[in-house]
This record gives sequence, structure tokens and C-alpha cells, in this order.
Amino acid sequence: MKKKRTLYECAHARVNGKRIYCRKGFPLSDKAANGGIDIIRLARGEPLALEICQACPNFDRLGSIIPHEERGWLKPKGDRK
Repeated sequence: MKKKRTLYECAHARVNGKRIYCRKGFPLSDKAANGGIDIIRLARGEPLALEICQACPNFDRLGSIIPHEERGWLKPKGDRK
């Protein structure tokens, strides 16, 4: 089974204000005019394994995959310690 590429490990993922976008210009979402996605998805620790990233010819891996438990900074109320 091949591991999915995620924005957590892509060298071209950038944050500008409250949006995440691709520095190479690939649209991460076709719903937004600028092709970006809302940063709340990153804050929640969502997978961010977008379909466009899976076949991206410019995907450059930053390093090792970030474990699920280390993603995001907003946790559901039941998960707080």
C-alpha cells in the first residue's frame, strides 16, 4: 500500500493569512477563487491528503511523515487533558 502524499510534508505548501495554498500554483480547492483551502483544516489536524497532490509532478517531500497525534492544535472537547 502506497502512502498518500499530504500537505504536511510538501515543500510547496504555504500559509497566507487564513488560507493554505500551493506555491507552484496548483489549486488545492476548486471551490475557492484563489485555489486555497481554509487553515482550520490544518488546525484540526485533518489528513490533508488532497487528490491533486497524489499525482503532482512538483511534489517535494520535506522529510518524514508527521504522526497523526502531532497534527493540529485544536482538539475536540472530549480529547483535552
